[in-house]
Formats: sequence, structure tokens, C-alpha cells
Amino acid sequence: MNLTGSRALVLGGNGLVGMMLLRLLEEQGAETRGTYYSRSSPGLERLDLSDQGAVTSLLEAYRPHVVFLAAGFASVDRAEQNPEAARAVNEGGTLAVATAAKALGARLVFYSTDYVFDGSEGPYAEEAQPRPLSVYGETKLAAENAILATLDDHVIVRTTAVYGWNPTSPNFAMQVWQRLGDGERMRAPADQVTTPTLVDYLAAVSLLLVQQDVRGIVNVVGADRLSRADFAQVVARALTLDPKLVVPTPTADLEQAAARPLEGGLRTERLRELIDTEPMPLDEALKRLRRQWRASTYVASGPRPAPSEAETLKQDILAKVRDYHALAHAPKPFVPGETRVMYSGRTYGSDELVNVVDAGLDFWLTLGPYGDLFERQLAAYVGCRDAVLVNSGSSANLSMVMAMMSPQLPRPLQRGDEVITPAVTFPTTLAPIVQCGLVPVFVDCELGTYNIDPALLEAAISEKTRALVIPHTLGNPFALDVVTELAREHELFLLEDSCDALGATYDGKRVGTFGELASLSFYPAHQMTMGEGGAVLVNHARHQRIVRSVRDWGRDCWCAPGESNTCGKRFGWQLGELPAGYDHKYVYSHLGFNLKPTDLQAAIGLAQLQRVPDFVDARRRNFATLYQGLEPFVDRLILPVSDPRAEPSWFGFPITVTESVSRQSLVRWLETANIETRSVFGGNILRQPGYRDIEHRVSGTLERSDRIMRDTFFIGVHPGLTDEMLAYVLERFEGFFARSRD
Repeated sequence: MNLTGSRALVLGGNGLVGMMLLRLLEEQGAETRGTYYSRSSPGLERLDLSDQGAVTSLLEAYRPHVVFLAAGFASVDRAEQNPEAARAVNEGGTLAVATAAKALGARLVFYSTDYVFDGSEGPYAEEAQPRPLSVYGETKLAAENAILATLDDHVIVRTTAVYGWNPTSPNFAMQVWQRLGDGERMRAPADQVTTPTLVDYLAAVSLLLVQQDVRGIVNVVGADRLSRADFAQVVARALTLDPKLVVPTPTADLEQAAARPLEGGLRTERLRELIDTEPMPLDEALKRLRRQWRASTYVASGPRPAPSEAETLKQDILAKVRDYHALAHAPKPFVPGETRVMYSGRTYGSDELVNVVDAGLDFWLTLGPYGDLFERQLAAYVGCRDAVLVNSGSSANLSMVMAMMSPQLPRPLQRGDEVITPAVTFPTTLAPIVQCGLVPVFVDCELGTYNIDPALLEAAISEKTRALVIPHTLGNPFALDVVTELAREHELFLLEDSCDALGATYDGKRVGTFGELASLSFYPAHQMTMGEGGAVLVNHARHQRIVRSVRDWGRDCWCAPGESNTCGKRFGWQLGELPAGYDHKYVYSHLGFNLKPTDLQAAIGLAQLQRVPDFVDARRRNFATLYQGLEPFVDRLILPVSDPRAEPSWFGFPITVTESVSRQSLVRWLETANIETRSVFGGNILRQPGYRDIEHRVSGTLERSDRIMRDTFFIGVHPGLTDEMLAYVLERFEGFFARSRD
């Protein structure tokens, strides 16, 4: 079954398993819908699984191709105390789902447990005879039997001790984190043996079972079998907690309401035979858990302290870093004419230093937990589906273009296709188009906005045109209404170069969310910085893995660096002409590079990201101050303009001189006064030596692009500029024009 484009329904979408299923299904390009019962979640709808009429109505209305039944009465002890409620949900609800799925011809994936066995001779294979000890186990076995008797197109996934990083979940690993993190002792069963299962692995294998049309009962668990007390201790070590706080305790002394299987756990030989996958080793799973913990608990002042000697020492170090910042990085007084008024500059505080030292103490040199958190928070701020960190804005542009040439897309870009782009541009907006064998079609720009002229786009389109790669020049959004409509009408890819424009909006929506993909740069000149760095913003599920593949050497595997076998099928793939079972970590489905930044850079970026709203506001205020101060000279200067529906996030303040003014003289005057200026990037890029001989087409003339190259420059509006600095800049402009009058 191909999940791309299919309709998937996840019952229990706010639970540990359901949330992971929804995320992976969206990445696969499935249309998803999810439910909750007792704890509301955005985007999910409430469903009482014991209400069989509501269950039937939901399935009939949505008509899913596949249903994942991850909901249920999950508390073992509460089921023992409330057997009728447990049966109504686990038995009656499951039967209603199975019946409705059969009527619709939908596949059902049901999650069961090793609690259907008595724990006398585990681990258990699928064909072992069930003998549950508790009401919970009985209701799960009854649900299995209801499915087996009702429909053929099903997978019953038996699993156990499912855990993962989600502080809202009561799973066993989270109990360890919460109890030990508060310095409390935790009694854990020393005689309950199980096979702990990372939720990431469980969900990934569940999708593989659906995709490969597997039916029947299949055990899906982790590779290692150990007691819950031992498991609690290894989780504690992974999360830098004190394992001595775990107190191994006989089950009989825990006074639990329901009996537990002691020698539990499940065997996975059938899983290997069916889809040639290996269960995930515990050490690999704990790497993933630790990475997710670090990403979730990092804040500007560092991660949540744990009661361990190492964490206590770390917090002492980070406190000293704040003291150092206050002494070594204090602002210096502005001296007019002596202090350089930069066109851009780093604006930072102690949080950035604390974060980079924190990451350094972890010695996570490759992209890691800070990067994970930064990507999530950046995507949330912009409002896109995903954000993929790269090592520069130039790499972001390269990744965008190469991703749209992926053979995994239905109609990818191909060498020789035409791409419309403005003549006034930054070189690495254009370079990927040329390097990928595409043909740039140059269109003239507007004076004032310095963006591509939307009135000229229609005439530039030919039968070979397949895409538009357009920057928001200097943080000023281009005419997105015209461009997006044109892209839709002519079925063109739209790639936004938003490197200069983080925080800008058009018609109330942030730039970077209009096209298939968009790029950002975090070079120090931009709205925020991580030193070197950038990101690709992804707006469609089908592009998520493609962009990450291009960034990560072009590989097909989606394991994070340092991790293996996330898919559970590392040596089980058959792709292309490769030998069967070729190591998935060395399978390459795209042309690609290593374009990742480091986690130290992401640590800086995370702190910077919290400042972006203030940074953008400051840029707008500084822009307004300069505009008001330069208005008296509009007979000699063309001041910047923007679309009424746009709210720019200004990168700089662009100025075009009229014929009565020499740009060279004005720029020299400002630079002599220690006021930094810059040209509008490459000007008419076809005049640049490296681009004169590229294959290209020009639509119309490039007269205004030449004018911008000759007569335009910009000055800074960055947040590091003070009122005193801006007053000095305006004073120098007044001095120049006063001198020219004399």
C-alpha cells in the first residue's frame, strides 16, 4: 500500500504512539486525521471509543484507507478496578472500528500487548497460547479475537513497554525522568522482565508493515530483554540522572491492583522474515531518547538541572559564562566619526554564550539536540511545515533547487528547463540554477522595491519555463499575489529566497510560506545569526525527506548522525540495482552534499531566534527614522517603497541617487565619515565576470537593473544601531547636501 496521497485515521492521536504515527504519516505524504478522548490536542477531534455509533459515523465520514487503532483503556490497574469501562473501550470500541473498516474496505492496524500472556515462559512468539492474568490483558485478547473474526485486512501489532520522549505521556521512561529529576527515589520491579520498545521504531515499523501489505499478528519490540528496574537505571544514565535513586523491588511488594506477567517480552523472528528488519538495540534507542531529551529541555539558560554532580558543575560553569559576558561584552560608547556605523552587525546577549558553552560541554559536535529544537521552533515561528538547517543561505538555495530535481517528484525540474529570476540578485541565488544545468531567464527589477517587476513575468514565460526563483530583496516582500497566481496558473514551482527577509509578512502571512520551498541565511548580516548557517523552509510533506536527503550526502536513510536502524530495516532494503540488503546508511537516492551546520551553531541560533521579533521591530523603527530624516532630499534621492500589503523585515535601507547626484561622491562622503555602505549585491548579475558567459535568456530589457547597479546603495538598519548613531548618519547626509548646495 502506498501511503503517499492515502487517507490515514489515527485513533488516539494525542497518545505517545498516535503522535508519532501522525508525524511519520505526514512525512510520507498521507492525508491524516486524528482523535483524542480525555486530553484535547490542536487539530484532533474528540472520540469516545466506547460510543460505537460515533466510531461508525467518523469512519463513514472520513472514509480512510488505513486506520491505526492506538487508542484504548491503557491503565492496567484502572482496568482491574473498572472492568466494564475497560471492556466497553477495548472490546466494544475495537469491534466497532473493525466492523466499520470492513464495510469501507480499509486496512486496520491494532496495537496489542504481551499482557495477553501470563509471563511464565516469555519471551513469546506470535503463535504462543495467550493466557492473560489481568482484566487489561483479557480485554486486549478479546479485541484481537474480534478483529480476527471480523476482517481479513488487518495487522495486530503486539508490543510492550513502549517509551519515548514526551513529558505529557505517562510512559515508563517519562516516569523515570520526572521522579528522578525531582530527586525522588523510584521503586521499579526487579522481577518483571520485558522487551522495551522505542516509540519511534514502533511507528516506523508499523508503516512498513502497511506499505508491504503484511497481515496477521506481528510482534514489534526492541532488541534487548531486561527487568524494568534495569531499564529504569539505563534510562537514568542516558538522561544524566542518578541511577542509584532506582530501587529494585519485587513485584509482590509494589501492591499493584492487577497481576503482571513476570517473564514477559516478545520474540521478533516473524518480523525479520516478513520485512527483513532487525529490532532496534537499546543503546541505539537511548541515543535517540537522549537527543530528544536534550532538544526538549534546552532553554536559553540551559537544560533542566538534574541532581547529579556533573549537572551541578555545569550550572556553575554557565553562571560564570554570564558573569564573563557582562564584563567582556559590555557595549562601548559611540564616538561620532570614530566608531564605525556598520551596515550590519551581531546583536547578542549572555544567552548565546551560555548556549554555545552548554553545547560544547556536551561535546555534540555534529548537528544534534540543539539543532532539533531550533528546527522545530523556527518552523513554528515562520508557520511552515518543516525547517531544515544547513550551513549557509547559499547552501539553502542549492538544496532548494536540487530538491526540486528529485526523481521522487512526479514532475521534477530537469536540465535545460527554464527558471525565471531577477537580474538584480545575490550570486548564490543564481549559482545553483546554473550549476544544476537549468537555464535562468532574467527579468528586470523595479526601482524603489528593488524586486522583480511582476508586470514583466507573464511575457517571460515560455514552453520551457518550469520554475520561479525569486528573492525578497533587502527584506522587502515581492508581489506575492501576482507571483503565486502566475505559478498556479502555469504550474510553475515557486522557490522563495527569503535569506534577507526573516520576519517579513505579506497580507498577514510570513514570507517563506508561499512557495514549495524557501531559503534563509543566518550570516551575521541578517535578521539573526548563528555565525555561518541557513535553513530551507518546507511547505509540503512530499519535500521533507528530499531536502534532508540532499543536505545529508544524498542518502536514502533518515537516521540522525551517530544513529543506526531507525527504520528497523537497515539491511533489509532492495533499492535500484544495489545488492539485496545493502546497508541503508550507504544508499544514496539523490545527488547531495554534507551541508549541515554544527550543534554549537544551532545553540547560538536557538537563543537568537527568541530575539527575532524584537530584532525585526528594531529594524522597522530604524528604517522609519532614516526614512523620515531623508524625506527632505526626495528631489535628489529615490527612497524605498513597499507593497501596501507587505510588512518588510528590512535588511538595509536602499537609496538610489538621481541624475543630479553622484553615487560615488555620496558613498565616499559617508565612508569617510565611518558610515558603512553596500551595493545592492551583484547589481545586474550579467555584468559580473563570473556570470557573463552563462547560458541564459533575457526577457525584455534590463535597463533598471543597470540603473540599480550604477546608482543604488544601502546603509544599515540593524538592531545594534542606536538613536545616536542614526542621528549622526542623518547629519552626515545633511552635510553632504549642504556642501553640494554651496
